[in-house]
Amino acid sequence: MFLIRVMFWLGVAVLLLPSDARQQARLYQTAATAVERVSSFCDRNPKVCAGGAELWANFLKKAEFAAHLAIDLVSGPARREDERAPAEVEGGGGGRVQAKPTAAPRGTLTPNDLAPPWRGQPPPQPGLTRS
Repeated sequence: MFLIRVMFWLGVAVLLLPSDARQQARLYQTAATAVERVSSFCDRNPKVCAGGAELWANFLKKAEFAAHLAIDLVSGPARREDERAPAEVEGGGGGRVQAKPTAAPRGTLTPNDLAPPWRGQPPPQPGLTRS
């Protein structure tokens, strides 16, 4: 299906091209001039290109941050805690460095905690009598 669409649009483009030699030369010259002007834009407008490069770099930083944020949100809080260094510190009062408090350890349930709750006596089985 993709090839049929490509062939259709190529056919439309070929049909729109001029058949007169003079019009073809004019179209060729116009296309060559457009390519030359686009390729030399930064030579003619260095301030605009420098500003554009700065905006592009800022956009890439934001996109990278958004990707990391999305990965962290999808992977859940367990991954974020595991990736932190155990000796992470933050500045405390009076210029002293204090260690960050760590989260409660995981996996503290005992086998009794994991057992299902009491559910009463099982229903009577057909054909069995109680003594």
